[in-house]
Amino acid sequence: QLMVEYVYMAELSESPAIIPERAATCPAVTTASSAASLPGRAGSPTGSAASAPEVGSSTPPAASGVRLRKHELKAKIFLPTWCDNCGGVLVGDGWQCLGPCGRKCHRGLGKGTENCRADLLQTVCDHESCKTTMKPASYTFGDASKQLARNLKSRIKEQIVEEAMKEQEKFHRTDKVKELAVEIRRNYDEKVITWWLFVIEVVAILLAQLAAFVSVLCVAWPMHGPRGWRLASYAAAQSAVVLLMVAVGLCGAGWALGRQLFRYSDIMHAFMSEIMHVDLLKLEVDLALAGSEVMKVSKRGVYLSLVLLVASVANWIMEMRLA
Repeated sequence: QLMVEYVYMAELSESPAIIPERAATCPAVTTASSAASLPGRAGSPTGSAASAPEVGSSTPPAASGVRLRKHELKAKIFLPTWCDNCGGVLVGDGWQCLGPCGRKCHRGLGKGTENCRADLLQTVCDHESCKTTMKPASYTFGDASKQLARNLKSRIKEQIVEEAMKEQEKFHRTDKVKELAVEIRRNYDEKVITWWLFVIEVVAILLAQLAAFVSVLCVAWPMHGPRGWRLASYAAAQSAVVLLMVAVGLCGAGWALGRQLFRYSDIMHAFMSEIMHVDLLKLEVDLALAGSEVMKVSKRGVYLSLVLLVASVANWIMEMRLA
């Protein structure tokens, strides 16, 4: 173990194949290397694996309605360098992204994190993600040997999860999920759902108006006589306005949720496939399609609610003048 540690310390501090540090602009693909704080050698650059070619172009996270790019991880054997996710020593098995970020990480277990690969797959692959790279930690004697042991544990955990999912598929445990997804897609009709949402909204408004009218009338009639009718009508109109404002907010929230589901769909699919070993597309579950349909239905709900809201506000103003 002593010989191994000294070899790794020498590799980290005196590697002849020095690759420049990432510039502030963060080039499309660089093999991640950064300044390391080693005993007696502060700020020494590190070596890393060979650089990977750029694949496609990055998708800006601020783009509206655009699916964010997932990481394209490739397994590699690394000479001693640093993990861009946890900042710990990266040696042996690891992953390198072929996308614009060019980040690298441990196979699984890292320094202070359960799964560096899972953490990386939950982020967006673009030039901006380079700026969030974890700062390398200082090297402590024994870190390399500990990381090699973590790599072995990660391999065992991956094999257990993979075999468990294969067993589930062998016994057709996932067929029910696929059948349910197929049934939903077959019976789904955007116009029918929009119509039922409209009917439910109208019924809810009428019930709210009726409840407000009756409750105010019971209180106002003994005190104001015939004027109690106007006060009750005013309260009913006001309740409709409030309820429709809530409906507009809920439909807007649904649209925002569908948009986020659509934008992060590729990242979620990649995470489920590579970490959980579950291919959602094979199960007929398309998160991008689901997010798109949620956006469509929510958008129509916003329009319908706004039309009803305008009519209700006009009625509320009229009742307020009469009351």
